[in-house]
Amino acid sequence: MYCETRISMEDFIVSSVKDTSNRMQLCTLLGKTQLQLYSAAIAEPLDIVSIVDSRSAIQLEAKDITGRKAPMPEFESVLSALISRIEMHPLQKTGIKPLDEALSSMEEKLCAAAKRIMLNFISGAPIIVRFHNDGDGASGAVALYKALEKLAKETRLGTSNCIWTMNKGVAYTMQSLSYDRLRLSSYHSVVKPLLLMTDFGTLEESEAAVKSAQDSMDIVWLDHHPVYDGFNRGSVHSYINPWLEGFSSDVTAGALTCAVAGKLSGTRIKNLTKASLLSDHSAYAEDEPEPSELAVIMDAMTTDASSRGTNVTPKSILATIEDESSHKLVFTQAKSQMDEAVSKGMKYLKARKAGNATIATLDYSHISENYYGYVRHGRFTSVFSDSVAAKFGPSITIVYNKSLASIRVSKELSGKLRLLSLISEMKNDTDYISNGGGHNEAASVKLEDEYAMRDFLALLYREIESRLGD
Repeated sequence: MYCETRISMEDFIVSSVKDTSNRMQLCTLLGKTQLQLYSAAIAEPLDIVSIVDSRSAIQLEAKDITGRKAPMPEFESVLSALISRIEMHPLQKTGIKPLDEALSSMEEKLCAAAKRIMLNFISGAPIIVRFHNDGDGASGAVALYKALEKLAKETRLGTSNCIWTMNKGVAYTMQSLSYDRLRLSSYHSVVKPLLLMTDFGTLEESEAAVKSAQDSMDIVWLDHHPVYDGFNRGSVHSYINPWLEGFSSDVTAGALTCAVAGKLSGTRIKNLTKASLLSDHSAYAEDEPEPSELAVIMDAMTTDASSRGTNVTPKSILATIEDESSHKLVFTQAKSQMDEAVSKGMKYLKARKAGNATIATLDYSHISENYYGYVRHGRFTSVFSDSVAAKFGPSITIVYNKSLASIRVSKELSGKLRLLSLISEMKNDTDYISNGGGHNEAASVKLEDEYAMRDFLALLYREIESRLGD
């Protein structure tokens, strides 16, 4: 009977196994302490291995594998004891009162998310982190990367079980799930793999993949996009969204993820949090030099990688941020390109009145023919809208290109315009809108055909004028 098995001081339980490219295994072992060893012998989760001197051990040998299996209650007891030694850190203050109050009200949920991450980190079970391809998503991912690297040094564990992926779309698709399952195929663990998603996915288009993913992964989901009717938050292990807590998208996903990272390791996250606010044009954003540069760099690196169809990791982003020459080069080039593009856009925009507001429309082809990389459609629209608002005051900025339109709404107009409901109604009333979503201050619309753009704009103008003219 397994219940007769006992773990001695020299015994460890194999918690997870990762198959490597050199035909070795990387085993996470749990006992009185935790460690990771490579093994040429075949080990399996719950195997009991006996090591004479764990401090000097370099590799797991076949003779170390006892042939005994640990029962689940014994494994859970050992894992629980190891985790109990690591205390959650206090929630860090950003100095931005409304944001700190919002995060404080969600601290219990943020702490629960941090503990779920810790479970996989200590046990060596895989953690897939998917972050949206902008400065908001990247800021949270970088903070989490820093937190786990700090924990790795403190616990004698590596971070090879952490898989970092920039999500290039706004949904978690079946294709995304297939890719994640492929990468999980080299891991074998007692604890269920974990998928952490930040700053994307709260769309009906994600439902099928999220539902299917739960067979093989637990999901911790940090988002700040409005929740649609019928969304089932109870379908995942942990879903945190300010809209469900009495707040709005101004509490960014990056801020939520930074808060979780701070709880995990106490790593400093204030500037990354502030960068997420600036990147996503939150009402809580404060234009300070260091966070502003971080936001531009993270926006530039994620946007450039998306345009090239490549991945960018928090490790590479952090390396650029921390290297003085790379930091200066990326920031200077990105800012210069955007400033030039915005200046050109201001010359080509077309303005019209809607009540006391201004609708500014720009054909993005005037910009795209000369700029690439950081000056992409969505990112350009966000920055361009600031210049539009500075010139015209309360405004709606529409930047279109072929079959895609990006829309930005001044904060003071968003409550009355209700952009997301407007897009939803237009989609129901027409047959040329493929999909649309985002926030009430920032959204995008994809048409079935680029030739429908003229009809779309004409209808959009009428709907805006109708709502703002009331």
